[in-house]
Amino acid sequence: MTDTNERIDEVAPGDLITLDRGSGEQTYKVVHKEPADSSFLITVEGDDGETFDLELSAGAPVKRSLESKWESSQSPTQHSPE
Repeated sequence: MTDTNERIDEVAPGDLITLDRGSGEQTYKVVHKEPADSSFLITVEGDDGETFDLELSAGAPVKRSLESKWESSQSPTQHSPE
């Protein structure tokens, strides 16, 4: 995966984003994204599997790692060598 600096506007469900919420940078998987007035309500999943909602202003910078669907555990077909 390649990290890129993006705006929250460009993030899609399935992407991994890195945020610093006050205790250092952590990576979260975007589960759902819903636009609001001038922000986005983002549901993310942490390493422990717990999900929670964040409201981020439109245009907020994030580090994004693209996770291709074929690399995802959601893929119906295994694409990685065993």
